[in-house]
Amino acid sequence: MLRLNSALVAIAAEFTGKFSPYQSVEISPAPRGGVFVASTDRGNIACLAHDPSGTADETVKLLPDPELIKYCRGIKTADRELRIEGNNALITTFRKSTNEQRETIVNKSISDFPPLAGAISACLERWGATPSVSTTAGRYESWYVERALKGLASTSDSVVLSAFDGGPLRIQTDKADVVILVMPQLKEKIPPIPEWLSDYATSGELIATSC
Repeated sequence: MLRLNSALVAIAAEFTGKFSPYQSVEISPAPRGGVFVASTDRGNIACLAHDPSGTADETVKLLPDPELIKYCRGIKTADRELRIEGNNALITTFRKSTNEQRETIVNKSISDFPPLAGAISACLERWGATPSVSTTAGRYESWYVERALKGLASTSDSVVLSAFDGGPLRIQTDKADVVILVMPQLKEKIPPIPEWLSDYATSGELIATSC
């Protein structure tokens, strides 16, 4: 049996791929409590989430059926919980006056989930060894950045963005319960500051002096 914040599943479903084994959202028990939620689209973007209050007695690779995801999507006015037993899903919306429930069938993948944990481990080593001042920049496809921000908009009013030495762009919610990694297209030198930007910064001083 699985029980977790349904919004995390809906967010992760935004970042799955079109072909196996990237089509699924993996839900698994976390070693120190709660559940992990993970998805990736084959090297461009990845989503990792943790629900400390969730429970799971097995790992499930969930195929994101449109009807299931529609019911799972987070709303800012109420909490939603997803329970899965076998192939049955129950989504409960907890409102102040009443609770609403939806039932549907879940489809599961039989393919092995991509080795995403190993890739994240490599990122953590890199971030831990990175100096405080970045020396290179990363070029990120704007569509993936937009996709990440849109995916988080339903549950978070603000996000934190960070990247070091041209590595993955890390976008996480203010509660740090969801982390999205956007992979760089390439690494390059940090671009120079445009001259016009410096001109604009000093234009206020020039106008004040001329007045």
